[in-house]
Amino acid sequence: MANVLRMGLVIVVLALALAACSGPTEPLSKQVLDANSEALEPNTSSHDRANWEQVLDAAWEALEPNTSSHDRANWEGAEVRHVAGREVSEQFEGRPAPGCPGPTPPANGAISPSGAYWYVHLKRRPATPVPQTGTIPPTAPPVVPEPFMYQAMFLIDPADGQVVARKLYCVIY
Repeated sequence: MANVLRMGLVIVVLALALAACSGPTEPLSKQVLDANSEALEPNTSSHDRANWEQVLDAAWEALEPNTSSHDRANWEGAEVRHVAGREVSEQFEGRPAPGCPGPTPPANGAISPSGAYWYVHLKRRPATPVPQTGTIPPTAPPVVPEPFMYQAMFLIDPADGQVVARKLYCVIY
């Protein structure tokens, strides 16, 4: 009986040690727009990371007027990278925001095929369950932070940080 108790104690101690050693982890899909950009591109210098923060700030400033919540935490950076204009120009053809709420965004500027740009792809955070506060009916809908827009892409000029082109994807009811 004493051996069983000692084994149980050893297991508990090992479990606590393992729990203490493992820090909190958060998958990329949970990182919000203003989170550490290292998850987007792990092998970059701190200078590039600072540029990314500025690029994300510029993208958010362009996106915010057309969001429903006007809350940056409801958006996450799916992709931030350097591109040549010829790689992405087709993605930005047409109107920037057909059917989206908010003010009509300015028309997209000319994209130089040989020009270098920052490409930013933002996605709304996924639907989350309603917090457990009291009794919630099983048919209650999940909370959708941005019900009318689900993603946005931006092309940003690295020289001046201005948005050259944008494409907003909205839910049309």
